[in-house]
Amino acid sequence: MNQRIFVGCFVLFCGIGTVHAQEGMSKSTSAGVFTEEQAQRGASAYNVKCSGCHGIKLLSIGPQFPSLAGKSFRNGWVGKTIAEKFEFARKMMPPKAGGSFDDQTYLDIVTYILRFNKIPAGGQPLTPDLQLLKQIVIEAPPH
Repeated sequence: MNQRIFVGCFVLFCGIGTVHAQEGMSKSTSAGVFTEEQAQRGASAYNVKCSGCHGIKLLSIGPQFPSLAGKSFRNGWVGKTIAEKFEFARKMMPPKAGGSFDDQTYLDIVTYILRFNKIPAGGQPLTPDLQLLKQIVIEAPPH
């Protein structure tokens, strides 16, 4: 019985340590996790590939397409990870043709959407490394 209690406590302790280690590894977009140049590449790709549905100013052209700015951005992006938004775009966009761009283009488009919504750029470009992107939480832009 004592051995079971010990093992149970050990497993619980290790689990708590893992949670704290994961929390310590995460960062937010307020740290400047992409470059201005990357967001500009994303803007070019967005204007060619996405603006027909999501609008030039990231405001939807119709009810079937979500806006990607303002209140829609705050409600749909803030609190999520960059990985979540990247994976969604990569799998689902454009409609019925998900995966039709290379991973870096999808990520550049995501950085453009972040930058458009006043998320600050930084000094290092993002790469489509899913494990890294899972660690970056999208924070509300500064007012």
